[in-house]
Amino acid sequence: MKPNSLIFLAVLLLLLHGFSLADTANKQDSSAVPPSAPATRYLHVSTNPTMVDIFVNRSNIDFSSSPDYVSPNFVKLPPKDTAVRITLFQKGYSDTTINVTLSQKDTSFLIVSLRQNYDDELIEKQERILAHRTRKSLGHKLIIGSAIPFVSSAIAAIATQRYIKNTRKDRDAIQNSLIRDSDSYRETKDSFKENRSKAKTAKAIGGTTLGIGIVVLSAGLILSF
Repeated sequence: MKPNSLIFLAVLLLLLHGFSLADTANKQDSSAVPPSAPATRYLHVSTNPTMVDIFVNRSNIDFSSSPDYVSPNFVKLPPKDTAVRITLFQKGYSDTTINVTLSQKDTSFLIVSLRQNYDDELIEKQERILAHRTRKSLGHKLIIGSAIPFVSSAIAAIATQRYIKNTRKDRDAIQNSLIRDSDSYRETKDSFKENRSKAKTAKAIGGTTLGIGIVVLSAGLILSF
């Protein structure tokens, strides 16, 4: 074999060996890198009975407020959390609070059987709490719904200003008209009457819807507390 061929073969073997070492190192590095943490973590809460209110990481809980979840459900948690405080509320059962240590997996599981309570005073208190929650929920809906009459009132106010502007324009045209016995003059008078009537109607609608909005908003604020 010629010397040049031997040199070429040696260089080729060295290159192949270098590629093999690099590939092995890359595989080792990739296996050494821990898997990335999940974007979110979940705690699956199941209860007996079902349809139990779930409050997450709350202290001094006001049970008249809306719950974060209703069982059974997946409670969504930040990936950095290692523990979570779960409070369960259901009429006729004792309130239950559990501090849960989350597993390393992306989903943990909690199964709870609530203890039934036969204390009439406690049950009456829970009923008052739920009635208060219903009132608060209705109040919040009324507050949101009050936007409709307020928007309608604003639209009516804009329409009123436009009709008033047209009425003034027709009035000036009538006053400045030199020929009073003409089709154009009569059309302007008709337009003046129509715009004035529409302005009055729009103004009445605006005032009515504004009043309704104020009443609905006030009722919502009262019920939401």
